Amino acid sequence: MKDLRKKKLFVVMDVLCVLVAALPFIIMTIVFKPYQRGIYCDDESIKYPLRPDTITHGMLAAVTISCTVIIISSGEAYLVYSKRIYSNSDFNQYVAALYKVVGTFLFGAAVSQSLTDLAKFTIGRPRPNFMSVCSPKVCTGYMQVINCTGRPQDVTESRLSFYSGHSSFGMYCMLFLALYVQARLAAKWARLLRPTIQFFLVAFAVYVGYTRVSDYKHHWSDVLVGLLQGALVAVLNVRLVSDFFKKRPPRCVRSDAADSEEPERKPSLQIADSEHSNHYNYHHSPGTV
Repeated sequence: MKDLRKKKLFVVMDVLCVLVAALPFIIMTIVFKPYQRGIYCDDESIKYPLRPDTITHGMLAAVTISCTVIIISSGEAYLVYSKRIYSNSDFNQYVAALYKVVGTFLFGAAVSQSLTDLAKFTIGRPRPNFMSVCSPKVCTGYMQVINCTGRPQDVTESRLSFYSGHSSFGMYCMLFLALYVQARLAAKWARLLRPTIQFFLVAFAVYVGYTRVSDYKHHWSDVLVGLLQGALVAVLNVRLVSDFFKKRPPRCVRSDAADSEEPERKPSLQIADSEHSNHYNYHHSPGTV
């Protein structure tokens, strides 16, 4: 009973950590308005026409979510079924494995979005199509306060150029999945399949960044920083939070099962590694890397 209560506490702690990491993103989106940066009315870099999104928010969400669900759910199902990984949890092995990977993914996504919105709202860089969206009545020289005639929601959105949220979120999701595939799809028959999947995942994220420039929604530097930020968060999340590439201690042996073993068999103790162990450690079989 005490162990069960402790594991429930761990789950609550995980959920709270994800919510806390997402707080800046939630607060900025609901409460804050972007910094009102002044502009030069003759600045050609913000006079591009208004164009529709090649990759809309809904399309980006649909692709990233569907890829995440398909790759992670099928990958964990195969590994649990083939007994290549298992959890020390008392819950269903597949649910425990899925919970850990999805929790790690969501935590990194929350961090990435929070960092993106912190930059967007505090810097307030005008988009390349700012003048087309704003449609000011009068604009001469340098103006700190601009009397825009466009829709207030669109004008607010047009001040969120740096850095690209599409690029950072797309790169985070796709690079996280590429690293997941690198760690999980270690079979010999996947020697070329693995890099092929990784190529298309990362290529989609880069393509999303290209479209943000061609649609005049972001400057090229916004996209570059967004791609780098998403990649950095994905690598740090996989390296420091997940256990994709970490060696794990062996599975715990229950006391009742140990008592039923033959007397001459030497008992095995779980290796306690304070640096890497956590409440849902995995064991990798010797055949996998």
